Amino acid sequence: MNLVEYEDLVEEVIIDSDSKYITLHIPIHEYDISHAQLFTYFKDYAGERYWFQSKDGGFDNIGIGYRKSISRDKFKAASLTSEKNDLYNSIQMVPLNGDLSSRLSLFGGVKFDDKDTNDEWSDFQMVEFHLPVYQFDLVRQEVFYTIPQHSQKLTEALADLSEVLSGLSQTEPDAYEKAEVSIIKDIFPDEWKELVDEAVEVLDEETFMKVVLARQRLITFKSGIDPLFILDRLKDEKETYTVYYEKGTSAFVSKSPERLFEIEDNQLWTNAIAGSAPRTDDEDDNTYQQNFLLHDEKNRYEHELVRQSIVEDLKPFSYIIEYDEVPHILKNKYIYHLHTPIKVSLNDGIEVFDILQAIHPTPAVGGLPKKIAKDYIKDQEYGTRGLYAAPIGLIHDNNDSEFVVSLRSMLVSRTSATLFAGCGIVKGSSSEKEFQETDVKFTPMMNVLEVEN
Repeated sequence: MNLVEYEDLVEEVIIDSDSKYITLHIPIHEYDISHAQLFTYFKDYAGERYWFQSKDGGFDNIGIGYRKSISRDKFKAASLTSEKNDLYNSIQMVPLNGDLSSRLSLFGGVKFDDKDTNDEWSDFQMVEFHLPVYQFDLVRQEVFYTIPQHSQKLTEALADLSEVLSGLSQTEPDAYEKAEVSIIKDIFPDEWKELVDEAVEVLDEETFMKVVLARQRLITFKSGIDPLFILDRLKDEKETYTVYYEKGTSAFVSKSPERLFEIEDNQLWTNAIAGSAPRTDDEDDNTYQQNFLLHDEKNRYEHELVRQSIVEDLKPFSYIIEYDEVPHILKNKYIYHLHTPIKVSLNDGIEVFDILQAIHPTPAVGGLPKKIAKDYIKDQEYGTRGLYAAPIGLIHDNNDSEFVVSLRSMLVSRTSATLFAGCGIVKGSSSEKEFQETDVKFTPMMNVLEVEN
């Protein structure tokens, strides 16, 4: 950083008296900063850190410290939109270079439903989005530093930021040890199979066509789980989104294959993903599984239900919705899915929270009809989903955004990890086969923890 040059720039900035926050935005190309260095240097911010990375390399963001948060115990799109707009309008941006391209963002998510709970999800609110103190964009090599307007002079803030970046670049990542497993236990496995059988009896092909049922696996450890160990292990699986989200004494972790939606310049991209088959090291078997998926009546039926529902949810917001009639195969490390990309041209004035409210939960994680399935899950499913299968993502200051469906996930709390996996149940589903499918879906988080299945 050419500190003298930037000092001259900030001295010329005219402070808007109506602003509550000022955000310095600078390039950091001259610094070589890693994920491990960031989490080591900012260890005092534990409980207020996140890492969110796209599966295609489009973004790799780390947030440190929650300067201001929007949180509510109920999802109300209009209120959340108003709070989001008020927060962004209260920030005075101070870009210190003409070639900057990253956007200031709020990071957070919405729980799957509003099931009352005093359980392990108590660190997380129903709806919560955070403006970080430091937002690092490791793809574009830029950083945002947000301070309260009256806290210090801009020259002092710039000097502090320069000191932080210098310290970061010289930081040696802390060493860590793999946590030793104490207990691995599926939670209510027999009861879950019974619930699947009960659901199959209730389901039909007209009034209640599909429900997604999730189950949990508890892993306890003899000592705490080091965040640096998790961060390092999260790099193992490619072609998925990476979510690491700390709040209080908990951390939510996901390696999800599924984008809920992305909005850019009034264009929205989403996907219908439903129907799955295992992927192995046997290429002949993999070819068979892919062909099976493309032609299996149950999987194709389930997939088409999901696609049709998403399209119907988006019709009020758009005049053009494009998609292929025949699904493709989405390949992940341990599993194949049927996959249909959907592109939507949004009408003017559509807000991200309106889209979230309309599209979540998709039938791929809830069921059909959506309300009946969601109520069934809330009333009958064991445990609480929290952020599992819920929307998590970024909302930029220009309303562009990207959200994932947080599948293949776990909640880490001190010396334990609760893993989540679910599958779509339709008329004719086998509880034993669905149990085996969820067992496969635990694999990514088992792999992150380096625990044998």
